Amino acid sequence: MKQHPPRWGNLVFHADHDFIAFGVLFVNGLFVESFYHGVQSIEKYLKALALTIYDPSEVKTNEEWVSWLRNFSHDLEKLGNYCGQTYPYYIQKQTNSTLKRLSEFDQATRYPWVERSLGNGFSGADLPIFFAIIKNLRNNLPIKEDDYPLGIAVRGHHQFHPNVKIDNYFSKLLINTAKKIRTIFPGINDLVRK
Repeated sequence: MKQHPPRWGNLVFHADHDFIAFGVLFVNGLFVESFYHGVQSIEKYLKALALTIYDPSEVKTNEEWVSWLRNFSHDLEKLGNYCGQTYPYYIQKQTNSTLKRLSEFDQATRYPWVERSLGNGFSGADLPIFFAIIKNLRNNLPIKEDDYPLGIAVRGHHQFHPNVKIDNYFSKLLINTAKKIRTIFPGINDLVRK
């Protein structure tokens, strides 16, 4: 009997698309928009990871999940602190301060006149910590079959079926996009299951 994907996998699916958008926009010089999607990907990966801790057996309803996630809103530091109880990486000083700054940047990329107390935004110098956070998140998630968009795009095939030809337009486009993203994230293979 085929195992169903985990419910938190929906967040991973959308986080992967945000990560891919982050890379594509950055490579093409749209830095503010790029970091917005990068922040969105981190938020969704964090929420997926938090749900695996909150309800590992997935016995709670979707309504219970949504209600519980509202406690965090868009506060990445708070999500990181919750996940850090199980995965200490997220409460390390550099990671925690970056998550706090990312929460602020989320608003600043979308609205004018947002007051910032933690900095003026992000730059290429922030790419290593961005990548490190995403790498840890994606690797801490208990993904059993990485046929999420990023997994297929990076590997170029389904995880357990490498001989199945990828011939749909959308997947081929993602595979070509992953090659471009590799220019800024050479370690992109480390994000996905082999």
